[in-house]
Amino acid sequence: MVSGSAAIREGIQRVAMAAPILIGLIVSGQAQAADMLLTGGQVYTPSGWVDAIAVQGDRIAAVGDAATLGKRYPAFKTVDLAGKTVIPGLHDMHVHPLGAGLALQQCKFEQGSSPQQIFDVVAACVKAAKPGEWISGGRWAASSFGDASPTRQMLDRIAPNNPVALTDISGHSTWANSLALKAAGITRATPNPEGGIIEHDAAGEPNGLLRESAAQLVRQKIPAPTPEQNAQALKTGIDMLVSYGVTTLVDAVVTPEGLSAYQTLTARNQLKAHVRGCLVYGRGWGDNSSFDQIIADRARYTSAKFKLDCVKVFEDGVPTESHTAALIDPYAPDEHGQVKDPQRGLLLVQPAELDPLVTRLDKQGITVKFHAAGDQASRTALDAIAAARKANGPNGPTHDVGHLTFIQPEDMQRAKAIRATLEFSPYLWFPSPINDDIIKASGAERIKRVWPVREGLDSGALVVAGSDWSVIPSANPWIGIETLVTRRAPDGQRPGESYGPNEAITIKEAIDIFTINAARQFGYADSHGTIEAGKAADFIILDRNPFKIAATDLHKVVVTQSYVGGELIYQK
Repeated sequence: MVSGSAAIREGIQRVAMAAPILIGLIVSGQAQAADMLLTGGQVYTPSGWVDAIAVQGDRIAAVGDAATLGKRYPAFKTVDLAGKTVIPGLHDMHVHPLGAGLALQQCKFEQGSSPQQIFDVVAACVKAAKPGEWISGGRWAASSFGDASPTRQMLDRIAPNNPVALTDISGHSTWANSLALKAAGITRATPNPEGGIIEHDAAGEPNGLLRESAAQLVRQKIPAPTPEQNAQALKTGIDMLVSYGVTTLVDAVVTPEGLSAYQTLTARNQLKAHVRGCLVYGRGWGDNSSFDQIIADRARYTSAKFKLDCVKVFEDGVPTESHTAALIDPYAPDEHGQVKDPQRGLLLVQPAELDPLVTRLDKQGITVKFHAAGDQASRTALDAIAAARKANGPNGPTHDVGHLTFIQPEDMQRAKAIRATLEFSPYLWFPSPINDDIIKASGAERIKRVWPVREGLDSGALVVAGSDWSVIPSANPWIGIETLVTRRAPDGQRPGESYGPNEAITIKEAIDIFTINAARQFGYADSHGTIEAGKAADFIILDRNPFKIAATDLHKVVVTQSYVGGELIYQK
């Protein structure tokens, strides 16, 4: 996707490529892991706190007290931690680094921007653009428009000679002007595509709002980024994650273009974090013509840091004003007492297609990651996992039901028995404006049990977390860790508001979710996820001890160094 002008695009690309310099040093090139003894710190281990850690090559040789380890490893280079804290590397189990990097190249405005702020930004992009050049970007929030809705005419007034396509805050809706609709061939007679909605105004004309797969009708007309732009955007996104202490991530939407970008970074030795790629399945991302071939050839994409052993299935949309998350009970009525269609949302992949798909992938050893925001979608996903277990036995991959904004208690209780992982998105709660849309559309009563993490842990099922960045403004996992504990916005934002306070968990449980729990889901808990002798030297150094500060200060934690396999990959 491209921004409104070559000049703006070039400027944003310079900022994007400079971003690692602004936040710290992303270490590049082939670095040899050195044997070292880190002492004088607070090292978090499964058996308690110690003050030293010995690293030999890419492994942790030992943990313990500095005096003992100093005698055991006298030749190791000594590094003074100066009281800093060492914990295992963090995992982001649901993130979109390529999309986040590309967003820097687009006509972008802050989440929660007012309509006038959006118009001003788009107008500036139009002014710098050539006639006919596409303007793409985002992310707008429906709640910013009050009781009104964005319309194509709003964009027509500021972009009469440029097609415009703006993605909403969730990434599941596109707001287009008349030229963009025309380019996509969308008229009042165009039927809804399978799994999508073309909204219309009172006169029966398309109003510019395209939901789920309908958005692809316009998106596929936007000029695609070059392979080099993709590679640079992917590097920018992953480097940003590394700066926050993320040493392992799951790229939740990998396309063929994304695969090419990963191969480029691997060839340049610029892929610093461990990555599981989830090849996207579904009509909302174009046809699946290459899907089976890529799955069959997945081994050739595997490298030391990247593995393609996951498939992403969008089972529904989002529980906002779009009404595309699939719910068991209807959405909340509007101010006139009416429930907008679709009243129970959209189930994007029906059981007749989903069950055999998951069973087939399970038999091949491929993890399935579901987007399931509504309780009907999570139930259907769990049904598909149960079908795979029945067909193939209980020992297949641990499949992952993601987001879980709403899930019924009885469905959560069966997750452990079928070895389904429950994946929540604590970054989405705060400070993302998407919450206003969710509350308005879903109703206050549902919000009492929103994102039920406490119940998930108590069920005995494996619980992990993912940011869903760039759907949320920041990929900083310490925001997610804090909101898991407090269920409130960080730094006193939105005082008095709390999302599901009964679902709060402890700081230890939150850290476990981001470390050892995630390592179990990633399939390498025997070698990662904790600081123990014999495990991989994947760890991060913090400026303060998160266990010894107020929970409301967790978002202030700063990562000073990140290591993967004993190699320093980030230095603040």
